[in-house]
Amino acid sequence: MAHINLLDPLLSQRIAAGEVIERPSSILRELLDNAIDAGADEIRTSIDGGGIDRLSVSDNGSGITREDLAILGNRHATSKIHDPDDLYTIHTLGFRGEALYSIGAVTKLTVATHSAETGEASTLVIDNGRRHDIAEGGPGKGTAVTTEDLFLDIPARRAFLKRSSTEASMCRSMLVSKALAFPGIRFTFSSDGALRLDWPKAESLKERVMMLYRSEGIADADVYSLHTESEDFSIDIIAGNQAIKRSDRKEIRIYVNGRAVEEYSLQQAVTYGYGELLPGGSYPYAVVFINDSPELVDFNIHPAKREVKIRNKAEIHHAIVTLIQNGVKRQIPEIAPIQKEFYLEERKEAVRTEQGSTVPSFTRHTSSRPLSEPVIPYAEKDKAWLEKAKALIDERERGKKAEALKRKVQEEEKAKDTDEPCFRYIGQAFHLFLIAEKDHDLYLVDQHAAHERILYDDLLAKRTVQPLLVPIRIEVDDLADEFIERNTEVYESLGIKLEKRGKGVWEVTEMPASCRSLESEITDFIQSARADGQELESRLFAVIACKAAIKAGDDIDRWSAEEILKKVFAMKEPACPHGRTFLMKISEKELRLLAGRTG
Repeated sequence: MAHINLLDPLLSQRIAAGEVIERPSSILRELLDNAIDAGADEIRTSIDGGGIDRLSVSDNGSGITREDLAILGNRHATSKIHDPDDLYTIHTLGFRGEALYSIGAVTKLTVATHSAETGEASTLVIDNGRRHDIAEGGPGKGTAVTTEDLFLDIPARRAFLKRSSTEASMCRSMLVSKALAFPGIRFTFSSDGALRLDWPKAESLKERVMMLYRSEGIADADVYSLHTESEDFSIDIIAGNQAIKRSDRKEIRIYVNGRAVEEYSLQQAVTYGYGELLPGGSYPYAVVFINDSPELVDFNIHPAKREVKIRNKAEIHHAIVTLIQNGVKRQIPEIAPIQKEFYLEERKEAVRTEQGSTVPSFTRHTSSRPLSEPVIPYAEKDKAWLEKAKALIDERERGKKAEALKRKVQEEEKAKDTDEPCFRYIGQAFHLFLIAEKDHDLYLVDQHAAHERILYDDLLAKRTVQPLLVPIRIEVDDLADEFIERNTEVYESLGIKLEKRGKGVWEVTEMPASCRSLESEITDFIQSARADGQELESRLFAVIACKAAIKAGDDIDRWSAEEILKKVFAMKEPACPHGRTFLMKISEKELRLLAGRTG
């Protein structure tokens, strides 16, 4: 008895479909790809029952001729590639010829189209693998593709689908993911008859991405648009500033040639670019659009095209890191009162209570007004009282501004004549923060990080070198040995002279004068360092500065504190050598709001 048999064609078709079509959002992904490839500038999506009952994508693209419609839906039927070499120069989102074949195997698929080439309108129906004859008629322009009753004939697969609301959410997310990369297309999305999304055409990638970000409360001013290009690729990054962060990588989106891909190493490049701008465990909002030469990328790995091989990934990785490091600027974080709105409302309620209004519920138990106290009758006021009050307030404000301007001019003149600082040092808090008042703002400065940055800048500027009476002997492995040999001139430019005494054996004969007490840290650094010249310099001096700086917990006298603060306030970008911000501020206005002083 034979044990091997050929599968029924319909059964094999459904098995193959399982690699491409997992749920309604999988269908939407493939239909959107086809609509974009057709040159549409308006794509309308509509779903019912989460896309399980019905899913439709309509576009105003070039349409399909009746001749092509007769082939459409067969396995490996595609207009995107024609010979093996085309696989290495793919410019379209679809190319495998499996999408409609797979969709037609697990749904009732209707393709209604109007060919811009022939002017013919035609409709094809494939019902769970069974093809119907092509019928006359269709839309006036473009193509409308509709699927109905997903997995109706495969109940085991249908049982694994989620609730319709969850599937609808996945479909919307899929549409958003596609729409971000194509700002020149209008996208609409309706679910169960209600319009859920309508994104018009956008002038730029940033404008399109902001359609998503604004819905999450992110302002345009908090987002950067970055661009770089080389001979083989270009990169655009829409990146949030340091204040916009989340606890996972979900909003680090990577696109390669218009496709959203899962590429961890490029997500990692984004996080490297932000570096110490974000605290540990936090991740940025960033969308990376990479346009690479088609011959350098390969999407022919998985039917869903979620994965990609990139031949010049190392160069792209470096470009992303550099672009973000240079483009995302550090901002001094402001300390905002958490309960500002509550204090404002409480203040307003207190004023209303004093004027005889009903006592608010949260203060009734503390009110000393007797319940029987008579209500003060309303007395008509002078009709011109409001105008008089405004005039009085305006006069007072003008007086305050004039006085403030006079005081500012006097302070500036005084600062010119003396060496007194432009701030007022208040003191030290928790043996960690220096507190100062400047220009109606209160500043908190991390003493260790600030001193570390000052020492780092001094090291970069001075580079004083001192010969060692007794050279320091270092033994390294083969990789470190090769690295040191290639970079001896780099080390010498940093003030560290290294002489080779044998295989894997080196001696330090000179080092910066400021490193006299840090010999072990310097040798450890030499044994472990693997970086280019610029990074070697920054990392080495960062190590030196960190070890020599004032520590958290150290007491500091007024003179030293003021000297540190003078240099801090003169810095264009206050950050320690590791990239961490050490300066925070809260304005006088915010402090007054926090204390309930609105006057």
